[in-house]
Amino acid sequence: MAASKPPVQQSASIGGSSLLLDKPEVPAVLDENDPEGLLPVAVLGQDLVVEFMGWDFTVVPDRTDLVELGFTPLNSAFVSVNKRPYPSPVINLPLPQKLTVPRELLNQGVYEVSIRVSPSLQNPTESPRKKITIDTTMPDFGRQPKAGIFPSELNGTLTEAYLSRHGQVIIEVPFYTDVAAKDRAVYFWTDQNPPPSGETEIREQEFSEQDIIDQRLLVTVYADEIRPWKGGTRYFYYRLRDRAGNTGPISVLASILVDLTPLPGNLPPPRVELPRNLIDRQQARDGVKVEIDPYDFPDSGHKVAVLWDGTPLVEVPVDPSNFPQEINVPWSVLQGQGDGPLRAVVSYRIRLADGSYTPPSPSISVAVNLKVAGQDHPKAPALLNELLARLEVRGQISDQPNKLVGLDYGLPARALLTLYDNPQPLETIDVYWGTFADPVASYEVKFGDVAGKPLDIEIPWKYIEPDLQNPKLPVHYVTRNGVNDQLSRVTEVEVSMVVFNDLKEVEFPHAGREGVLHCCTVPRLWDGVTVHIPPDPRFTDKDEITLFWQGCRGPNGSDPIAGVYTEIVKELDPVSVVKGLEVVIDDYKALIAPMVNRGSALVRYVLSKRDGGIGRSRPEFVVINRTMPSGEICSPEHEVDCSGFIAIIKL
Repeated sequence: MAASKPPVQQSASIGGSSLLLDKPEVPAVLDENDPEGLLPVAVLGQDLVVEFMGWDFTVVPDRTDLVELGFTPLNSAFVSVNKRPYPSPVINLPLPQKLTVPRELLNQGVYEVSIRVSPSLQNPTESPRKKITIDTTMPDFGRQPKAGIFPSELNGTLTEAYLSRHGQVIIEVPFYTDVAAKDRAVYFWTDQNPPPSGETEIREQEFSEQDIIDQRLLVTVYADEIRPWKGGTRYFYYRLRDRAGNTGPISVLASILVDLTPLPGNLPPPRVELPRNLIDRQQARDGVKVEIDPYDFPDSGHKVAVLWDGTPLVEVPVDPSNFPQEINVPWSVLQGQGDGPLRAVVSYRIRLADGSYTPPSPSISVAVNLKVAGQDHPKAPALLNELLARLEVRGQISDQPNKLVGLDYGLPARALLTLYDNPQPLETIDVYWGTFADPVASYEVKFGDVAGKPLDIEIPWKYIEPDLQNPKLPVHYVTRNGVNDQLSRVTEVEVSMVVFNDLKEVEFPHAGREGVLHCCTVPRLWDGVTVHIPPDPRFTDKDEITLFWQGCRGPNGSDPIAGVYTEIVKELDPVSVVKGLEVVIDDYKALIAPMVNRGSALVRYVLSKRDGGIGRSRPEFVVINRTMPSGEICSPEHEVDCSGFIAIIKL
C-alpha cells in the first residue's frame, strides 16, 4: 500500500461510499495470519497499539478530518476508544499512523478493531474490522495439573540401560479439558520435593492438533538432561502454558527411581569344561555347566541369560562375589538338536534390573556326541536302559534258563540275547559276570548284523568257578560305540554247584599191601584193573560218578603219557550207594600196556549229584610194572612163571 493517497478537490464527494479504507493492523498479535488475532498476555499490561493507513485527505483549508479507533465487542456497534484530528492541509504524514487501546479496556473477550474516518467531520466511514482475541484464562482453568506418567515398562526404575538404549524417556501429560493446539508443557527435572521456586525448566513441548485427536500429550526428557542429576529418587513436574502465554501452577510431582549403575561391559566368552574334549552322556550324567567369568560392573540385580545352540536356558541371578557363575544345561537342551555328533554354539547376555539385555558375549563352539549303541530310552541320559533286551544264561549241559548246576561244572556257560536296534559295525557288547570289574566276554558287531539277531556269547569257566554257590549271581552287559555306553538290566543267575573235595581216594583191591600191579597180579593186568570207589554218606541213588584214569611213566603218578587217558561215567544204584562202586579198566592195550617198567596210573573221580552238587576226590596212584627182575616183559602173549615169585617193588 502507498504511503499516502493524493489529495482531492473539495468539490469531490466526501460521503462514506467515497472512502476506501484498509483494515487496521495490530502488531502485537501472535500471528498476523491468525484470523482470531490472539494477543499474548505479555502485552496486556500496556496500551495496545493499532496501526492504520491513510485515506483521501481533505485539501480545503481550515477543514479537519477526524479518525476514531474502535475497540468493539464482536459483532457489536462501533465503540470509539481513542481519536485523533487531522487538520488540512495534511503534508508529509508518515504512514502507518497509530492509535492505542487503553490498557484498562484489554479484558478477556473477543473484539473487533477498526478505524472510523469523518472527512471534514462529516459522513463517518468505518474501515473493515480486524478480530482480536484476549485470553487471560490459565490452561485447565488454573487447576493444578496431574502428575506426569512414566512408561509402565520402567516398573518404577529408570536405569542406565534404558537411557543407553533409548537415549530418552517419554512421559505422558494427562489429558485436560480445554487443551488446544499449540498449548505447551513447560517441564522440569529435580531432586527435591517440593521443588524450589525458580528452577530452570528443561524445555517446552508444544501439543499438535494430532496430539489432541489422539489424546496423547507427550514430553521427552533426554538422557543427557537426566544423568547430571545422578541416581536416586528424582521428580518430574511441569506447568501448562497456552498459546497466549497464560501459565498455570506446577503439576503434582511424578517420582521415579533413577539407577545409573554402569552397564556391564567386556563380557568374556563362556566356558564349558570338557574332561574328554567333548560332551558325552557321562558328562551329561555328571552335569554340564556353562561358566561365566567376571565382567565389568557386575551387579546382584543382573541375571545371566545363556543361549545354548539356539535354546535359552533358565536365567540365573548374578552373585558378584562368586565368579565364575555356573549355569546348568539340562538334558533336554543338550539333546535339543539331536544326538550329533555336532557342535553347539554357546553365548550369553546379561539381563539388567529393568529387564533389558546387553549385547551378546563372544560365542564358543562345543563338541557334542550323545549317540549310543542301541535304542535310546525315556530316562536318558541314565546309564541303565530298560529297553535293551535282557541276557539269558544257560549251562552247556543242563540248558536251563538262568540256572547253572553241577552238570555244568567245569564248562563255559552261554549268554544269549537279541541284538539291539540299528547295530553299527565295530560297536561292542561287553558281558559282566558277578563281581568281576572287567568284562568276561565280548561281542563285536559285524557288517551285515541286523536288529533282533540272536547272539550266543560264551562265558569261560574260569569266571564261573570262583562263585559256584550264588542264588542271585548278577549278570549284565554294556553296549559301547567308543563314546557312550548303555547298561542293560541285570539278569539274576542261580548258580548251584555244591563242591566238596574230601571224597575218599580210590582203592586198588588187587594191588596188595605194596600197592603194585605186576605180572603175577591176579587177575592178570590184561584182564583189567579194578578200581574201587569207597561209599560215602553223600552218595544217593542215580548220582553220577566220573572216573578219570591217566597213565604215567613215573611210579608215583608223574610224567603223564599222552593219550593214555580215559573218563568213565557210572550211575550209582542203591547197592553201590551203600557198598561203593567198582570200575574195571579193561582196555589193556590203550590204558595199561603203556606202563612197562615201574609206571603208574593216576586215578581220581568226580561225583555229580542230581541236585547239582559236585564232589571230588584227591588223586591216588597205583604202580604198574610189566618188567620182571630178569628183564622179561609180561603180556597177554608172553606169560611168565610166577611160581615162587615174590614181587619186590622199589619206589
